[in-house]
Amino acid sequence: MTEPVLEMDAITVRFGGVVALSDVSLDVRPREVLGVIGPNGAGKTTLFNVACGFVTPTQGRLTFEGADVTGWGPSSLVERGVARSLQGLGLFDRLSVLDNVLVGADVHSRAGFFSSLLALPRGARDEQALVERSMDVLERLGIRDRAASVVGGLPYPLRKRVALARALVAEPRLLLLDEPASGLSEGEMSELGDIIRDLAGDVCVMLVEHHMDLVMRVCDRLTVLDFGRTIATGTPEEVRDDPDVLEAYLGGAVDDGPAQTTGGHGA
Repeated sequence: MTEPVLEMDAITVRFGGVVALSDVSLDVRPREVLGVIGPNGAGKTTLFNVACGFVTPTQGRLTFEGADVTGWGPSSLVERGVARSLQGLGLFDRLSVLDNVLVGADVHSRAGFFSSLLALPRGARDEQALVERSMDVLERLGIRDRAASVVGGLPYPLRKRVALARALVAEPRLLLLDEPASGLSEGEMSELGDIIRDLAGDVCVMLVEHHMDLVMRVCDRLTVLDFGRTIATGTPEEVRDDPDVLEAYLGGAVDDGPAQTTGGHGA
């Protein structure tokens, strides 16, 4: 079996007396989309934050391409090859689409994006290469024609693509997506699904999402959380029919029909 790119082994996270995650394990393999789902309050966001380096686990180990990266911060993981696209887009509204993407490309530049802006030595040559790669990513996501547009004037679905482009331009080996379908229409969600499946040919993806129609269509495997514990793992078909999953979602919410979202207990 192909070695996983990311392994999370027996992850436990406590915030004071609250156990947010308890002994959760998963792995993300090359060229696959792993979905992490669960009712509100299941621990999905905490698990995502552990994978990003925002939260250090109380117990357990995080391994990336065979190296122990437990406790590494977000910037160190980005340099290692982990990219993330968060619910809060974190874009620079007054900059152009291209300039926002160039910020993500900075990890590849010896001189750095801000050195390029200041015309420091070695900046011009590096900037040209980064611009070309950034434009290629924008082309792949269908927004190359918006490269000169100011991000603050774009509709929300296009802003989400800019955030995704910024993550991809660093050429990561693992892409972490947090609720990428939030705020999208059914048609926009379908387009996003096509993009994610296309990206999986080059980079493995860990997807935290509550829109079940998207999850069931794009994911190769699923990990289902409830109250901070793993209650099921397997293919979408296996998970959909798992009695523990059906119970956690109060029945019927896990479906491959259109526009389904989670039910279940509160956040």
